[in-house]
Amino acid sequence: MTYFLLGLGSNIKPQQNLPAAIAAVEEVGNLVDVSPAVITAPVGDTFHHEFGNQLLILSCQLPAPMLKHKLQIIEESMGREPKSPARKTRDRTIDIDILGEAQSAVEARALVPDESYYAEVYANWNQPEKV
Repeated sequence: MTYFLLGLGSNIKPQQNLPAAIAAVEEVGNLVDVSPAVITAPVGDTFHHEFGNQLLILSCQLPAPMLKHKLQIIEESMGREPKSPARKTRDRTIDIDILGEAQSAVEARALVPDESYYAEVYANWNQPEKV
């Protein structure tokens, strides 16, 4: 079993699209952990709305290329345009990225995303719980 750290981003109705994407991802494998959603400022000058970003850990039997294909199908079914160079700079209903893979949920949770827009999500997710 492989554990994948996934990043979700939406700047078109993120309050609706993030939960819908999580439900769709659950159909692909076993959802092990979900971070709180964080609203972040858009990165770049082509985006018009704030982003909702979230991290997930998914365990599944699929190799990364097959998982990526299934995630792209979810994106398109939620209204994202098909894969093209231009879509990177457009507002989106949902973006689902594979940020890393590991052999355990603990290892996946320890993966630090390179993308700046997931940094705040990761930092909030890994805060020690207050007792």
